[in-house]
Amino acid sequence: MGNARNLDLVADKIELTELVARIARAVDRKDRAGILACYAEKSFDDHGRFRGGRDEFAEFICNNPGFTTASPFIYHLMGQSLFEVDGDEAHGETYFAYWMQTTPDSLYQSLGRYLDYFERINGTWLLVYRRVVMEWDGTLPAANAVPGGHFRGTRDENDPLYRRLTWPEHPEYKTSTG
Repeated sequence: MGNARNLDLVADKIELTELVARIARAVDRKDRAGILACYAEKSFDDHGRFRGGRDEFAEFICNNPGFTTASPFIYHLMGQSLFEVDGDEAHGETYFAYWMQTTPDSLYQSLGRYLDYFERINGTWLLVYRRVVMEWDGTLPAANAVPGGHFRGTRDENDPLYRRLTWPEHPEYKTSTG
């Protein structure tokens, strides 16, 4: 019985880790449906400059020309996560680093933690309440490098993520074309 309980706990923590990663990816890709799928219907997100429910958060990320959609990219790098699971409820702490381009020659960077409360609803873990705790944030000078033949990310369905390739489209090319 103890081993089964431990395996359930490990499975819950993996599901919660993936949920936190899916939220970050949905934000980075401006994926409204992906954002909505991660939050409970009744939820609250406190990002400091934004405070509101899941629908308003998705709108803030996906259709806010003065802030998030003005950047050609948003990039989350997720750090360690710790979760305390108690039945169908869990609290989590996840470290993050975040970048977005605010002008052609500057980046906004923040380092912080997400303090999250989750509930398992109909068998699925969902985010109910998120507090963003900022450890540091600021603007950094930046110069765009000349593309070196790499695939370039986009904040929409044209991102290479959504093209599930199993072999190069044009293996004869010396550099990537995407």
